[in-house]
Amino acid sequence: MSNPDDLWPENIADANLITPVTILKEQAALLGEKTKQLVTGEVVTQTSGSLFVHYFYIVAPTLNYTFELFQVSHGINFYPLILRHLNTTTQLTSESEFKDKLKEILSSQHTLNVVHSILAQVRS
Repeated sequence: MSNPDDLWPENIADANLITPVTILKEQAALLGEKTKQLVTGEVVTQTSGSLFVHYFYIVAPTLNYTFELFQVSHGINFYPLILRHLNTTTQLTSESEFKDKLKEILSSQHTLNVVHSILAQVRS
């Protein structure tokens, strides 16, 4: 029997949203898999009021070395979000735009140079 004092809708817990941090953590894990965990990705989240800020790091665990590749910030509704990379700020209005921009960054020559340089340091 329903509680007459319960004013919440029945479907309040029905959510299938994919958060930007989930996408970032998936990509961080994939970097570790591709480099046999010699170089990994790490996502650190900070909150400030209603703003979420996610930092994406490339990490060499054996060297205790961390490199910030980019950061993403958004409000409670995820989009639009702001992505900061190489002194450039981009506003992205949807999950598909976000994924497209991530693919561009992760496959860029800059990112490849960073990962290759860190791998060389780890292997030396």
